[in-house]
Parts: sequence; C-alpha cells; structure tokens
Amino acid sequence: MKVWVDITNAPHAHFFKGVIRELEKTGHEVLITTREFDGLTGILDMLGFDYYVVGKHGGATLEGKLMASAERVYKLSKLIIEEKPDLAIYKHSVEAPRVAFGLGIPSIGFVDNETAIAQNKLMLPLTRLVIYPKAIDAYELLKCGADPNGMKPINGFSELAHLYGFRPERRVLRELGLRKNSYIVMRTEPVKANYFNGPEKSILEDVIPLLPDMPIVLFPRTEEQRKRFERFDNVIMPEKPVDSLSLLYYARLMIGAGGTMNREAIALGTPTISTYPGRLLAVTRWLVELGVKFHSTDPLEVAEVAERMIEANGSYRNYIRNVVSGLENPMNVILSEIEVYETEGRFFISSETGDLRGYVRLDEGRE
Repeated sequence: MKVWVDITNAPHAHFFKGVIRELEKTGHEVLITTREFDGLTGILDMLGFDYYVVGKHGGATLEGKLMASAERVYKLSKLIIEEKPDLAIYKHSVEAPRVAFGLGIPSIGFVDNETAIAQNKLMLPLTRLVIYPKAIDAYELLKCGADPNGMKPINGFSELAHLYGFRPERRVLRELGLRKNSYIVMRTEPVKANYFNGPEKSILEDVIPLLPDMPIVLFPRTEEQRKRFERFDNVIMPEKPVDSLSLLYYARLMIGAGGTMNREAIALGTPTISTYPGRLLAVTRWLVELGVKFHSTDPLEVAEVAERMIEANGSYRNYIRNVVSGLENPMNVILSEIEVYETEGRFFISSETGDLRGYVRLDEGRE
C-alpha cells in the first residue's frame, strides 16, 4: 500500500517520523510532501527522509495564506494524480484533505488545536477519520464540520509520538557550549499563526531578567523576534536546526509561549511553564489539571514558579514521567488504523464516544 504523508509544519516531521519508519519496516511505500516553512526541509534532511517540496507558507496575511494555499492545492493535485497513493495522513494540513477528498483517497487527520478554527473548517469536513486528544470537547470539532461517524478520541497528546526512537545525545550540548541540567529552554509566541492575536512584545522579554543567572537557549519564530532578544547576554539562539529533543531532555526547565516544545518537554519529563497569552488549548488546560504543567502570563509569577521548579527538579521530573507513562501514544493509534484499513478496507471507530453532546457514533451499523 502507498501511504501519502503531508508534513506542513516543523513539529509534524517529528510527529510522523515513527509512523513513516514503521510503515516502511512493514513494506509500505511512503510518499512525503512538505512545503517551504520554518526550517522544515532541514528537519526532514536531518531525519534522512526523501520528500517533495510543494508550495510554501503564505505569511501572516489572509491574502498571502489564501494564494499560497490555492497554489499548493493545484501543485499537490498534479503530483498526487501521478503518484496514486492509497491513503492520506496529515496533521492540521488544509491542502491535503482537499486533494485527497477530490481524488477519492481515504484520509486520516490528527487535530489537537480546537482554536485553529480556519484550519479546522478546511480540514475536518473532508477528513474520513479524525483522531484527537480526548481533552478536546468533541463538540468543538463537530462545529467545524467533523463527521461524528469518523471521530476517534485518544487519552494522550501528540508530542508523545515525537519520542519515537529517541536516545538523548550530548552532542547538542557541546555544539552550544552547555552543561547538562544547567540551562533553560524558551520558545516565543506563534505570531504568524492565524489564531494568534496576542501582543507583538513577548512576555519572555520581561521574564528573562527575573530568572536565575543561567544560560537560556531561545527559539524565535521570526527575525523580528530574534532581534528583540539579542540584547540579552545569556541568551543563545541557534542559527540552524538542532537536536531539540536532546536539548529539552537535558534542560533544567522549559518556558514556552507556544505549545509544541512545551508538550515535548513534558513528554520527556522536563518541568515546563506555559506563558501563552491567548485562549489556552484544551490539551494545555488538561496538562495543567494533571499537575505536569504550569501556566501564567505574569512575569513575576513565572519567575517565582521557575525557581521552585528548579529547586524541586528531580522529584518533579519523576512525577511528570509517572503521569506521562500512563497515556496513549497517537503514533500507535494511527498505525493501528492503517493496519485495519489495509486488511478490512475501513477504519476502526472506537465505541468510546467522548463528549458528543447527544450525537451517536456508528461504525457500519455497529454501535
């Protein structure tokens, strides 16, 4: 079977790497497409994947996003018509669902951001099977057009899949001149995302002066953000893609105004503080409730909690890892669905309904 994987954002490369490797191990042919955006091709090169670059990110404006997406649908259509895959899988892609639906190709989509309304309205109605963390109220996805007969909740979060084959390597520490457990990792706000409406100034600019004097490895998303942090002597901003998972594994603490790196840190057992300034994702609220994550947009409170986390590092890491060990890995769920589809020509929809607000989910007549 030929499986098409569309990777449109940097974290998606890590999300799908295990799925791709396991599919290849079992003899499936995998077709990977991507776009020019946020160092994606560098990450795919680092992972050793062959891929097609189709289109690019449209930037921050609605006009740019629309034109880039329309162009990408056209170019993808030509490629997919020629390649003829049997199945499409993606995470928050808006072009792959349109192409797959238009060509009658069954699809599996993973969604973990219920606040990305525009993306979800373009993706969910055209996706055959939607897999999502059960922390998300299914009604939020139904409002965006998801088919109640094709929804599968899982007891986990997407970044657990990023740890496939992970073995911590200290080379990244040598490259950046760092020592184990003696630095903090930070990630700035996703200012180019269409769902972000926060301020231009990052909260991290006010947090850094309040923290203990230790190195900070910061990952900006734009050149403008990079320039705003150049004034801090203890801030290191890598110029090229690095082994971020190993960096997070050996870090003392993660403080992020986004989502992916925060959840990667939690998956690795690293204490984490979220400083995202907008509406929190359901997954974020759930992780806070589980006690494996803290959230605040008050710089003083962030600094105070950071100091407590640094002091209680070992015991808190053990608690995080204990909680995470009981969760469900989305990679395994996706592979199981692909296996069922290959053998039976359909997807297995779990009878666990989640919160569907009165909707009934059926799988070919089976409740």
